[in-house]
Amino acid sequence: MRRAITAALGAASLAVPTTAAASAATTKKVIVSTKTVTGTQAVADRWGYIEVALVVRKTTTIVGSKKTVKRKIIKVGVPIYPNHTDRSVFINQQALPWLKQETLAAQLKGNVQLISGATDTSYAFNQSLQAALLAAKKV
Repeated sequence: MRRAITAALGAASLAVPTTAAASAATTKKVIVSTKTVTGTQAVADRWGYIEVALVVRKTTTIVGSKKTVKRKIIKVGVPIYPNHTDRSVFINQQALPWLKQETLAAQLKGNVQLISGATDTSYAFNQSLQAALLAAKKV
């Protein structure tokens, strides 16, 4: 009978240190970084150049030996766009906010819809966006 109690107590005392070690090994560490990446300048036919800049938030979560990385586009900018004629200014005032909104909705997938009436702008935006997305995946 004493052996059974001693064996049970010995097993219980061994379980306590392993639980503490297990909780220490499963600590959660979260690293958040934000970076701006830009795509290459793309030609919008005769209208000029477009360049897309993305602000990407990278969240790295480490639990024990498991590492998870998530990226999210938090802002889309177009620092370079055609604005040398009244027509190009009008088109870009209408199209660029829609393209930015589509980009935020699509996130890192890159399937942004074209804008009717701004075909050249849309194609150039998508081309520069693809380059920016490739750079964002390396962040």
